[in-house]
Amino acid sequence: MVEDVREMLLRYRLQENITLSELAERTGVSKSVLSRIESGETKRPGFATCKKISQALQIPYASLISAYLDMTEQAEMLKFLLEEAVSLNNRSLVRKAAQKLLETPKLDPFLALDTLLHVAKEKEEAEIKLALYDVLIDYTRRRGIPYYLAKGLLERYEIERDHFTQFEEIYRRGKELLHYIEYLHPMERITAYYRLGVHAYILDYYQECIDLCSKGIREDQTDNKHKASALIAIVNAYLRLDDLILAELYLKKYEKSKYADYRKHHLRALLYAKKREYDEAIRLYKECLNEAKQDARISIVSDLLEVYLETGRNDLINELIDSEDHFLPVDCHPHRIKNAAIYYQRKSMCQFSMGQIDEANDSLLKSIEYYRQLGDSEKVIECFGLLVKHHRLSSRKLSNKHMEIIEKICYINEIMA
Repeated sequence: MVEDVREMLLRYRLQENITLSELAERTGVSKSVLSRIESGETKRPGFATCKKISQALQIPYASLISAYLDMTEQAEMLKFLLEEAVSLNNRSLVRKAAQKLLETPKLDPFLALDTLLHVAKEKEEAEIKLALYDVLIDYTRRRGIPYYLAKGLLERYEIERDHFTQFEEIYRRGKELLHYIEYLHPMERITAYYRLGVHAYILDYYQECIDLCSKGIREDQTDNKHKASALIAIVNAYLRLDDLILAELYLKKYEKSKYADYRKHHLRALLYAKKREYDEAIRLYKECLNEAKQDARISIVSDLLEVYLETGRNDLINELIDSEDHFLPVDCHPHRIKNAAIYYQRKSMCQFSMGQIDEANDSLLKSIEYYRQLGDSEKVIECFGLLVKHHRLSSRKLSNKHMEIIEKICYINEIMA
């Protein structure tokens, strides 16, 4: 315990071949104090003194913090050491300090948990925040402390949610929160329902999306942006499930929100398309394209392409594809990555239908790459299946360029697995 610090300081001094007199001169710590530390006469050397010595001996600061964590149970010192570990962005050291703070008998565990939550919220580095929340979640799960467990699960989910390469896994982890969601404050609970519901929609879990968003809406008596987004997700989910009656019911609720925007026309156009009222659908899609900003246009274009394909409007398909610079997204938000994947898949179907085989290959491989970024292996396999099917039907062979791209994607998928 104390011996760890003493022995570490002694070992480094001997390695550096520095006498006590030289060390006293370098540190400003008297020779007698140094001697008492090395002999063990000083049972608890102060941290400030040890820090001066370690700097003079070029001992890594993380090593000093780790050794000091082993020798103290004092709550204030453990809080200080946790802050120091956080400042170093040392994930393993942060975990050690957080665990020691929770386990010390000198501090009420609820005060320790409050401290961890406060430190995590103040820190900007995501990896360090996750280290703190992981310790908190593990501790509260083992001890059966549902309020803090719910807090930790919510905060971890919020951080991890945009790590789109593990989108499915993060959703599964996030759903653990549902077992403890009643311990959250009402607005936190409502937000969690909305966030998980939209997440479910992106993963094509349409019924789960509807169930989760509906729970949030039932509790939410206000009109706000998050509620409007949840209504959009529900309408889309019902449309994907071909339940046009409930889709229209929730669309009317969305249209009444003061936060409704161009998407009310997009959703109405989708509804028209489902009913095969294509002229009305095309009119509204074009209105949406004029109203929406560039990052939001790609999903509209994808749906418009589908209508053009259904109605055999090859001239309009080519015109839309030629205007890609006006609607391809410029950021990498998971929802927009999925929209890009859908766009390129539908674009490829249009190109295959027009006999543009090489261009269709390029589009389908881009779609596969976007689905791979989301970790959506089912969609990747589906797109590979479409690629093989169209080449079989057209009796065309894949070019070396396309085979090289496929080989690269397959190797990346192996590494991900």
